[in-house]
Amino acid sequence: MQLGLSYKRYQLDIPPAVWSEFFDQLTDENRGRLITLKLLDNQLGDFEVLRHTPLYAITYAFTGDRPDCGSDLIVTVGRPQGLGEATYAHRVVCPQAVSIVTDEDGTVLSCTITNRDQAQSKISFQS
Repeated sequence: MQLGLSYKRYQLDIPPAVWSEFFDQLTDENRGRLITLKLLDNQLGDFEVLRHTPLYAITYAFTGDRPDCGSDLIVTVGRPQGLGEATYAHRVVCPQAVSIVTDEDGTVLSCTITNRDQAQSKISFQS
């Protein structure tokens, strides 16, 4: 039985020391690309926050407003036609892990951010 071309995927864990630079580069390479954002949470359940919305930016920044965790990750999206400024921001408080899935050419297909409560924000990039 012929299944056609194989499609390889690779999962990579991104070390916290490079998150800021990693998300700057990911933003530069994917701004305007349509994304779907899902929250995966064992306590609250899973739900889709947004669908087919253009990425504006993903930023990782030190906030310093909490003694137990000083950093947040913020995903912002723009208008459906990609016009104007950011229109929505999703904040991941105290991210603990970041992993991506890429295709065999290195194109990012998804990015999963896990917070300290083990809830996940999953960004899926459309082709």
